[in-house]
Amino acid sequence: MLHSFFCQEALQLLSSALLPCRATGNPFSLDMSIFFPFLLLLFRFHVDDSEVTLNVCLGKQFSGGELFFRGIRCEKHVNTETQSEEIFDYSHVPGRAILHRGRHRHGARATTSGHRINLLLWCRSSVFRELRKYQKDFSGWCGECLREKKERQRQSVAATKMELLKREGEAPKEAAKEAAS
Repeated sequence: MLHSFFCQEALQLLSSALLPCRATGNPFSLDMSIFFPFLLLLFRFHVDDSEVTLNVCLGKQFSGGELFFRGIRCEKHVNTETQSEEIFDYSHVPGRAILHRGRHRHGARATTSGHRINLLLWCRSSVFRELRKYQKDFSGWCGECLREKKERQRQSVAATKMELLKREGEAPKEAAKEAAS
């Protein structure tokens, strides 16, 4: 019951404030949680099947186990290269948590000693998932879509400049022709 309230109310408020492009105004419709003891495990680079993920470090003495984040991606771009501005490393501290978008590519390095225990909450929104089916432009949150959009805009501006310069170059020639006739 408390878990359901937490996902439905508290995480909705937090994600609305911290992750505005993920906040649809609708409560999360499905949630899952797991207590996970991280021993000497390495979690491969992945995205979560959630709109918002909360990862709480519950304690124990440990070293290693750092989380690494490498940019937010849509399904089409999940395996693209990471840009330097997208690199973020986070060292878990007992009693602290990190809240992130599910589509934020991330992983965990191996715990080198001790035991790290975490509570993971994956919160999903069926409304957001339904809306995403009809969305064509993810440049509001996918780093690679945004880069592609900026590149298309840059190419369009360059083409327009070239066309204008070409016209300006032709205008004096046409004026000379008209003056000569």
